[in-house]
Amino acid sequence: MTTIEDRTIALAGVTQACKQVQLLARHGRLDQPVFDTALQSILVLDAVNTPAVYSGLDGVNMGLRMISKGIMSSAKIEDVELLRYLMSVLHLQNELYRNQSAFDSFALGVERLSAVSNDDLLQACSDLYQKHISTLRPQIIVQGEQDYLQRNDVPIKVRSMLLAAFRSAVLWQQKGGSKFKIIWERTRMRNSAEKLLNSRDYQ
Repeated sequence: MTTIEDRTIALAGVTQACKQVQLLARHGRLDQPVFDTALQSILVLDAVNTPAVYSGLDGVNMGLRMISKGIMSSAKIEDVELLRYLMSVLHLQNELYRNQSAFDSFALGVERLSAVSNDDLLQACSDLYQKHISTLRPQIIVQGEQDYLQRNDVPIKVRSMLLAAFRSAVLWQQKGGSKFKIIWERTRMRNSAEKLLNSRDYQ
């Protein structure tokens, strides 16, 4: 697998996690398989390859399809909003990464999630996000319908998905990604996403 493919997969992870945030805030719903994969990806700290973070390429199918359809260049209002979430995640992840002590504390918190039961994982992810990421500036402001945002379960799920987006953002950076490469390589990543979607090598 090439470096550009690794970066495309990682960015697909960020994209589809941010999409779940948008779906929850705007429509009070989510794509359950994508949500579950994103949540579990937070726990994968030592994967054999990039697709393995998402249990294979099928796990980032939604994100790859969004990239292949040109979301990185889209002017649609909903896509612009989603890209704002994505760029904010990448920016804050980079800021956290530059503060070694803060990042180490965050990483330790992520490691400890592996000891949390499945029943408590959602709340634990939400709490971890609040402790380590919601304090960073500028904050990610999630916009949506108040009827949904005020539901007890939605904020917890939103924070958990933002944490999942951060996990993929860490992977994106590890594979050499940066906010500038989203612009410079968007055509290459779109082509890469199309190639990956057409691939049968879902290892």
